[in-house]
Amino acid sequence: MLNLPLYGSYNGETCIALLDNSSIEFLEKIEHAGSNYVENLLKDYDVIFIPEWVLEEVTDSEFRSKFVEQMAEKLPICRIEETKYSALIDGRELALYDIVNASVANISAILAYLRRNVVKDDPMDMDAYEDWIKEMYDNWPMPGETLSNGRVKKKNAGEISLTILAEIFSWYYPESKTLTIYSQDADTKAFQNKAEEKLSKLLKDKIPVAVSFKSNDFLLSQLYREKRISEDEVKNLRKNSRTVTYTRKRADESVVLEKRRLENEQILLELRTKLWGWLKSI
Repeated sequence: MLNLPLYGSYNGETCIALLDNSSIEFLEKIEHAGSNYVENLLKDYDVIFIPEWVLEEVTDSEFRSKFVEQMAEKLPICRIEETKYSALIDGRELALYDIVNASVANISAILAYLRRNVVKDDPMDMDAYEDWIKEMYDNWPMPGETLSNGRVKKKNAGEISLTILAEIFSWYYPESKTLTIYSQDADTKAFQNKAEEKLSKLLKDKIPVAVSFKSNDFLLSQLYREKRISEDEVKNLRKNSRTVTYTRKRADESVVLEKRRLENEQILLELRTKLWGWLKSI
């Protein structure tokens, strides 16, 4: 495992970021483009989480692994174990089961696994969270490809871990000021949306902290607006067209939500006309 500090317990952090593998890969490319770009993007967070299931994907690449360790020398990057999530909500494991169940609501194979192997007629008879979440990961319900290094990929495991962690802080840490997931994967946003919808019906007395997202295109637009990268660097960092959902401010100060597939030249045109609300690239 990478040489990163292990997050043990809550220490009053209110500005929180969560990184997935796709964003780490992109941040590594940004760092090659210029000195201190990534440090400036992430410097305002109290803690930057990379869950163990995500780290397993990160370590498939020597370049990503070295990059993360180097950034951890400058930034409060911590690894966190999924098996220890219950400590974040004072051991309320039934509540944590509800969060996990909501976070996988879009995946029928995992829902079926939970019904067969975790749920009991009497909820008090359920196995300890630490045991059943580890067993679920070890016996991941969805088939995945075998990578060149021999590791069997666990489809959506990283995105699910990030969603569970985000929902824990969203619902049980109302003092949080910023809670942002860095992800290029559309599934992450879909999982989080569904989890919040389901938990809103269960936790009617709570108001969640809003979870925000930063995609790779958001990062490019932020760096461009801050005059940290040039148009040529945008072209080099963004290699292919993508469907982008974003907000645009119109002349009358109204805001419109748009979704379009944009080539690099179109992206640059939007940046020149002060596109200001990147939401998600999918």
